[in-house]
Amino acid sequence: MSHQDITRQGAWEESYKNKQNFVFYPNEEMVRFISKYIRKRTGFSSFEDHLPNAAGMKLLDVGCGIGRHLVMAQDFELDPHGFDLSAEAIRTAREWLRSRGLQNAEEKIVQSDARALPWRDTYFDVAVSHGVLDSMPFDIAKSAISEVQRTLKPESLFYCDLIGGGNQEEVVSTFHEKDTIQSYFDEEKIDELFSDRFDIVEKILVDRHDKTDDCTFSRWHIITRRRKA
Repeated sequence: MSHQDITRQGAWEESYKNKQNFVFYPNEEMVRFISKYIRKRTGFSSFEDHLPNAAGMKLLDVGCGIGRHLVMAQDFELDPHGFDLSAEAIRTAREWLRSRGLQNAEEKIVQSDARALPWRDTYFDVAVSHGVLDSMPFDIAKSAISEVQRTLKPESLFYCDLIGGGNQEEVVSTFHEKDTIQSYFDEEKIDELFSDRFDIVEKILVDRHDKTDDCTFSRWHIITRRRKA
């Protein structure tokens, strides 16, 4: 592991030890993706499936943090798997999912670099990622996409979101996530990230304007489909 990688991992460990990323509720767009493309909840214990045999599908959360979207996957009766660079995040995620009855948490929730995942080729049926691919250098994000493609079955869907507002990269200097990388995305950079391995199904840019401070925050919501080859 390079010095830069060690520094990056240490920054994320510090962030999780400070509980800066202890978020317990799923992102709304993540719920929308599952409900629109995988299976929609229609009652306390009933679902409408958009894909054949959706129940029990293996879902990979790319950068799972403390596991909030793994819990969401459980609620949709999917089979949750996830990884994160932070050992602290993985320890917490395992504890949370075990408390909800997940078996084999050590095998399904692992500490890993996004560039070298421990699962075999075409193992997963669907993949998701929230606030992760834009929190690393672009070259690492490209390698991570290669690994997502390798572990996904052909024609499987992958949802992620990315921060908008340009195409630059910067080191975070504020207390929250200090010394991590923030990578911004425009359309050209998004196309470069996915063009070799995925077809884009949805590309939505959401702008939130804070009238108090006159600031706009932009976020891309991307749904892609893994190519057959």
